Amino acid sequence: MKNRSSFIICSAVIIISNILLLSFFNNGEEIVSNLFVIVVTFFLLPIFLSAVDSNKTSLVRLESSALLIMASLSLLRLVNRIDTMPVMLNNIMILVVLGIGILLIALSIVRIYKNREK
Repeated sequence: MKNRSSFIICSAVIIISNILLLSFFNNGEEIVSNLFVIVVTFFLLPIFLSAVDSNKTSLVRLESSALLIMASLSLLRLVNRIDTMPVMLNNIMILVVLGIGILLIALSIVRIYKNREK
């Protein structure tokens, strides 16, 4: 993701889907996780936009991938609240997203240690 519109669209998907989960499709579940995701998105969006403005998108490549994963998880949660997906498909999607998330976390940790050594 190297342009502003992709970050804005991805963030809008996250925010809108979590607002829908808070209001229309709330089945009496906790709202703290939805609020946390919305706050994190509002916090990260200006950082991503400033990285795009200064042509430093390579520095936030992993984080922008995490933003895509947050958007996909938010949509997956919204779809599961509207209509339950088949268990096998749901489990496969969850495993893929968790695997990618763990990989991104590991890559971020490696990048932090490499930057400390310099």
